[in-house]
Amino acid sequence: ILLSKAVNIMAKFNVGDKVYIIENGIFIKEVIIIKIAGGFYTIKKPKENGAYRVKEGRLFSTELEASSYIKNNR
Repeated sequence: ILLSKAVNIMAKFNVGDKVYIIENGIFIKEVIIIKIAGGFYTIKKPKENGAYRVKEGRLFSTELEASSYIKNNR
């Protein structure tokens, strides 16, 4: 039996997905998921170097979803 990488079944997003994050409570930025481990997502901005880890609750599948979150939590 050939075993591939373990897949996190409980993850809302997958490696390679383009998602959105809210920075400083007002800026919506597109990011790419590069790794999922221990309940954290390692993400990077498409045209920048470096990466950082965030919990799933900080990520949104669409820009509209992120915008609605900002409007509802002011």
